[in-house]
This record gives sequence, structure tokens and C-alpha cells, in this order.
Amino acid sequence: MRPSLIRSEDKLNRPHQSRSRVSFLTTVLINLAITCALFLCLEISYRVWSYFRHCDPLCHDVKYLTRLDAFNRPKIHFHSADPVVGYVPTTDGTFVINELGWNNVTVTIRQGLRINPKFDPSARNNPILAVGDSFVFGNQVSDDETWPALLEKRLNRHVANGGVSGYGSLAAVLRAEQLLKQQPYSLVILAILVNEDLMRDRWVTSFSGGSLYRPSVISDDGQLRHTTIAESRRIVLDNFLCTHPEIPEIFFWSYVAKHFFSRLSYDGHCVNILHPKAAMEDEVLKYVIERLAALPVKTTILIQYPRRCFEGDNIEEAHKIRDLAIHYGVQVIDTYGAIKDKSLRETYMHDSLLVHHSPIGNGVVADVIANAIEVQ
Repeated sequence: MRPSLIRSEDKLNRPHQSRSRVSFLTTVLINLAITCALFLCLEISYRVWSYFRHCDPLCHDVKYLTRLDAFNRPKIHFHSADPVVGYVPTTDGTFVINELGWNNVTVTIRQGLRINPKFDPSARNNPILAVGDSFVFGNQVSDDETWPALLEKRLNRHVANGGVSGYGSLAAVLRAEQLLKQQPYSLVILAILVNEDLMRDRWVTSFSGGSLYRPSVISDDGQLRHTTIAESRRIVLDNFLCTHPEIPEIFFWSYVAKHFFSRLSYDGHCVNILHPKAAMEDEVLKYVIERLAALPVKTTILIQYPRRCFEGDNIEEAHKIRDLAIHYGVQVIDTYGAIKDKSLRETYMHDSLLVHHSPIGNGVVADVIANAIEVQ
């Protein structure tokens, strides 16, 4: 075939190839647009369904309809890693927290403890140490509105707030052990949040996820022990999504995607990765109370409740805590009766994402503790 004919055929084929390429790209783009539109419709439908599913009598919580970032990732910057308990408050200073649900409250940290700078008790003897989770630390309320601060005023006696947001009961007891080495206390109060804290003691990641981890209670060759932070970190590194968060971060706006990734143990900060050898919650409770009872000071367990426990959640765990604590000779203070008799709208904050005690609720807790201590 002559070169001139070959060139002519090439010229005829090029427009056809070009049209095929354009047609293919057009098909891909159309299908991509349809897929995105369907996913957007699914997302909107899921948000509307979630809004009505979680709707309280006033339907005031509109986060499912309006909130862009579906993943809950707190950005509280006064925590640092700790090789024993996972993380502790270490940055001294006063912080104004403007995260969702915190309402710009003031948090003052001194030497790893939250303090109330507005009150200084005159009684210097027999200080009390309170340890536990965010209900002790006082999430969503200011320094003078936490129950340790209110208890301090009622007793006119120093109450050190050693609570840390996101802690399980194990971390709280380990924290008490640390703080007792720094200063003597006459009483340690361990607050346990029913249906929350013991479950956290089976996880290896903290509420902040990522670079912060937690000790977990495991059954190792039939023996109970707790992991080191280095052991917990190794478990997290085996999770692909937690070590490559940029993948789910593409879908940061989607509640549908969040639901999918949560099934793969990623919910914005990898908070609920279970240790493969995690002990059962009854075993965790026994391990924690045994360790608490071994402290060289008098100890008390304070039983606290999330709001849902007054809205139908099972509270059998509270009975187990009480029975086992009594068995080991540990005093129990139960807040259920006092909170049950009050309006939940008064004793709990209104934000449904972070439902902690309000200042009124913390006042009720402080009264219960003060009365129990005074009758000893």
C-alpha cells in the first residue's frame, strides 16, 4: 500500500478514535455524577431519618441536619502522652473550650489537676483525691461547677480533681497510684460511670485516638493483667484505617460513610479498638476493685450514671459494682436515687452528643458525697 493511502487512512481513524475517547470519558463522568447524586440523596435521607429517630419532645437537636463534620473529633490541647495511663493533663494554664457542647467554659489546669481558682479551702488536713472520667473532670462545665469543686466548698476541705476525660476505671486507678506517690491523701474516690467505664477498659485507644492510647485489661494465658501503653500501640498499628486516616477523611461530611467506617473500627479517632485478648467486663470490674482496695488509703467507689440509664438503659452493672465493692471492703456511694428524683433537663446538659451533668447535677452529686462522708 502506498504511503499516501496509509496517511489517508490514519487521518480517517483519528477522528473516530478521538470520538470514542470522548464518548468513553463522557460515559464515565455521567455515571460518576449519577453515583454522586444517588449518594447525596442517600446521605440527606439518612440525616433526616437520624434526626427524627433521635428527636426528643422538642426536637431541638439539629446536628444531623446542619452539622457538616460527621466525625466527632475533640480538639482539646492540654493532654500529653503518659507511658502508664496513656495520657494526662500536663499543660498548666487556663483554657476556654469552644468545642461543640462546651459553651466556652473555662478549664484551669495546675500540676496535672483541674482546680477551682475561685475557692481556697481553709482546712488543709485530710485532702481527698477524686479520680475517674469526664464526669469527674467536669466536661461542659466551668472550674467552679465540677462536683469535686462543689464538694470542696461544701466540706471546706481540699478535693483534688484527678478526673480525665475518656478514662476507663483501670486508668483512673492507675492515675490514683501515680498521684498518691506525689502527695498523701486521706481518701480516694473512684467514680465509675455505669455502662461506660468498664467497657473502655477493654479498648486500646483513647478518646482522642491516633497518638494517644490506653491500658486495657486482658486475659493472658488465663491470668488477668493490664497492658502497657506500648502493647496497646502495637494493636492500633495493625489497623489499616487508623494508620491511614486520610482515606476516611475524604468523607468527613458523611454520616453514611461514618456508619460504614465505624464497622471497620474507625469513627474519626479510632476510639473503640478492642484488644484481641480483652477480658470480659465482669473480669475487668474484679481486677479494678482489687487494685483499688490495695491502695494504702481509705477508698470509696462513687457510682455515676449517664442520662440514658434514666431513660430505659439496664443498670445491672451498678448492682455488680456495689456487691463486689462491699465484698472487698470498699465503701460505695450511689447517686442513682438522688438524680432520679430530679428533672433530667436540669441535672444533665442539653447537648445530646456530650451529655454530662449540668452544674445542678454536679451539685446533687456533691451533696450525696458530702452526706456520705459526714456520717462516717
